[in-house]
Amino acid sequence: MKITTLKVSGMRCASCVNHVEKGIKAVPGVSQASVNLATEEATVTHSGPVSELVAAVKEAGYEATPESEDEPDIGGSSSQESNSTGKRIPKPTDDVVLDGLRGMASTPPRSHDHAHPGATPWRWRLIVGGLLALPVVVVGMGSHFISPQTGGWWHSPAAAWLQLVLTAGVMALLGWPFYVGAVKAGRHGRADMDTLVALGTSVAFVYSVVEVFRGEFHTLYFETAVVILVLIGLGKWLEARARSSAAAAIRGLMNLQPQTATVLRDGQQHEIPAGQLQPGDIVLVRPGQRVPTDGTVTQGQSTLDTSMVTGESMPREVGVGDAIIGGTLNHTGSLQFRATRTGKGTLLAQVVEMVKKAQTSKAQVQRIADAVAGVFVPVVIVIALSACAVWGLALGNWAMALFVLVAVLIVACPCALGLATPTAIMVGTGLGAKQGILIKDAAALERAGRLTHVVLDKTGTLTMGSPAVTETRLLDDTMTEDELLRLAGSVEQHSEHPLGRAIVAAARERGLTLSQPVDFTSITAGGVRGKVDGRVVVVGKPATLAEQGVGGSGENEALAQAMREQSSQGRTAVAVAVEGRAVGVIALADPVKPGALQAVEALHKLGLKVLLMTGDNRATALAVASELGIDDVLAEVLPTDKQAKVVELQKQGHIVAMVGDGINDAPALAAADIGIAMGGRLDSRDGEVATDGNGGKSGGESGTTGGGSDIAMEAGHVTLIGGDLAGLPRAIRLSRATMRRIYAGLFWAFIYNLVLIPLAALGYLHPMLAAGAMAFSSVSVVLNALWLRWSWHG
Repeated sequence: MKITTLKVSGMRCASCVNHVEKGIKAVPGVSQASVNLATEEATVTHSGPVSELVAAVKEAGYEATPESEDEPDIGGSSSQESNSTGKRIPKPTDDVVLDGLRGMASTPPRSHDHAHPGATPWRWRLIVGGLLALPVVVVGMGSHFISPQTGGWWHSPAAAWLQLVLTAGVMALLGWPFYVGAVKAGRHGRADMDTLVALGTSVAFVYSVVEVFRGEFHTLYFETAVVILVLIGLGKWLEARARSSAAAAIRGLMNLQPQTATVLRDGQQHEIPAGQLQPGDIVLVRPGQRVPTDGTVTQGQSTLDTSMVTGESMPREVGVGDAIIGGTLNHTGSLQFRATRTGKGTLLAQVVEMVKKAQTSKAQVQRIADAVAGVFVPVVIVIALSACAVWGLALGNWAMALFVLVAVLIVACPCALGLATPTAIMVGTGLGAKQGILIKDAAALERAGRLTHVVLDKTGTLTMGSPAVTETRLLDDTMTEDELLRLAGSVEQHSEHPLGRAIVAAARERGLTLSQPVDFTSITAGGVRGKVDGRVVVVGKPATLAEQGVGGSGENEALAQAMREQSSQGRTAVAVAVEGRAVGVIALADPVKPGALQAVEALHKLGLKVLLMTGDNRATALAVASELGIDDVLAEVLPTDKQAKVVELQKQGHIVAMVGDGINDAPALAAADIGIAMGGRLDSRDGEVATDGNGGKSGGESGTTGGGSDIAMEAGHVTLIGGDLAGLPRAIRLSRATMRRIYAGLFWAFIYNLVLIPLAALGYLHPMLAAGAMAFSSVSVVLNALWLRWSWHG
């Protein structure tokens, strides 16, 4: 068996995915097939030729081209193979895939249309089509409300021909994709929303054209066609943006892998592309560089920022024999490590694959109007033709037969059905955007309204994402808390360690004057030492203080007790010694965000169960959960396990929301029924999401680095701009309110058709009244959606 990836073009909705999957699975030798609408890819496990897969996709009405073909990686941690000489070489297919993803990653995701290539054509169609449609609407509505006696021009041939020409332009510009889709759907024996749109606009246009050529200028419905196309086109533009954003998550993930790596061969340093690394290579990582692949440290000591992978805000100290993860950031010391996994075997590559699989495996909610289109359209056509036959053949009244045929088709125009969802979405997403809630699509709205469980990440979501001083404990009666913090802050000024920076920040927040240290020494993975105002100050681990000759057994016991107390509360503590005596302990922790408690309480009031899931240690997680009143805790959960925990809850029948902000949360965000990402702050100067220039959040508010928040935003379905937790319950309330408007709009659209189609078939509805009724139904649906704006108070 082999795995082939196909690039599939022409897919427009979730039903397209089903048609492509069915077509591929029907090919002999195919054991598994999954189609990803976001990336427009089909991944197929099969034994036959690729040409049969391409032919099957074409037979289903779409186009496909093979992107890659690979043997499945069974039981191996590396994407390498051996040549005849025994030397490991990268698989060419792996390089193709990785290089392609790196190419995709060359442009960071942004919120403009140029980051949404599928949305750009719709944007320009809407601009030009809207300009052409405006005069048609003005003239058309004027002709309906102004009588021929008082407004002759509105009913003149010039006005009629102006509408005809402009409407033809709008139909060619905005309607063409729908007409092509409807023809393809009909050719393959199915009906969808394209069929509805094409039917409604064509009937209104053809009827009006016939009336123009007959010299009847009083009952034209050109404005009906253009209004349908403009509003439905707007919905398609929003959908295209959402699909492109989903694909951008994978591009952002690949941005984290360094482009080059420094390897040691024959005693020389060589700069090579990271994709050419092989298991067994000795790799050098300097301070400030990212680890290019997974491996084991062979020489050196340092601290790594692993928050983008583990969610742990505190830096991780590593030395000889410790495993390190590709994509993490090296802080303080140089490291040499032996590469153990490369290519698709690395943790980062596995996270990429998990996001892709999660987006593919879960079925997207198909809009109700699309779901009924396959039944609604044939039924309407049968009713129209049957009524025409009865009036013409049975009753011999062919004039009435044509009258009824046109009336049924016009009254059955799917304008109200098509408007019910996108207008409510436009209002709901607009309200959300004003309050810092970015909602990607209707499916996200629907799922968010039905939630039962909310799973919260800790670092950067509930907490600030960076360490801060929480307490100082004195061990010497002659020392004050301010003096303890001043001395520690003074010696830590030259340290690059995050804990050291937090101590300096705390001292400055208290307004303490720091002195410049003399004879400063950084003790790798241990602490710092220096002279401050003539006194030797040591800050670090108790073991480091002991190595520096600090204190006797009694003093060390008091220090050890203070350290244990802080550790039991989930805090990280450092000891401070002055002139050979331990004088105090400084405790640090990742503080809870303001408003986190209120947000959890609000979620409980909405009837939701709240869980905390983190890669951090259990003591720290329990302390945060206890402080916030969270129902349950899942601690020390690896990134590869977070997705499994979410799926486990779903298998128990729960509707699950995952809330997070980092790389480690991306697979779980994509797998959850609704993924809610904590985004960057909103810059008031230009309205853009501010970043640090590398795709990460500015201001150090999060434990994520190098674009973690951007990736969470793209992998999730909802983004809370600024990381404001108050937006979480607000987003759920808004989702529920929006879905109520959507269901109400669809209800009235169905009732409208249920009542008026029979009236039209019986000859009780003039085509002009049918068009008026249709217009009224559209207005009622729009007013129903706008009611959300008028009634919503957050």
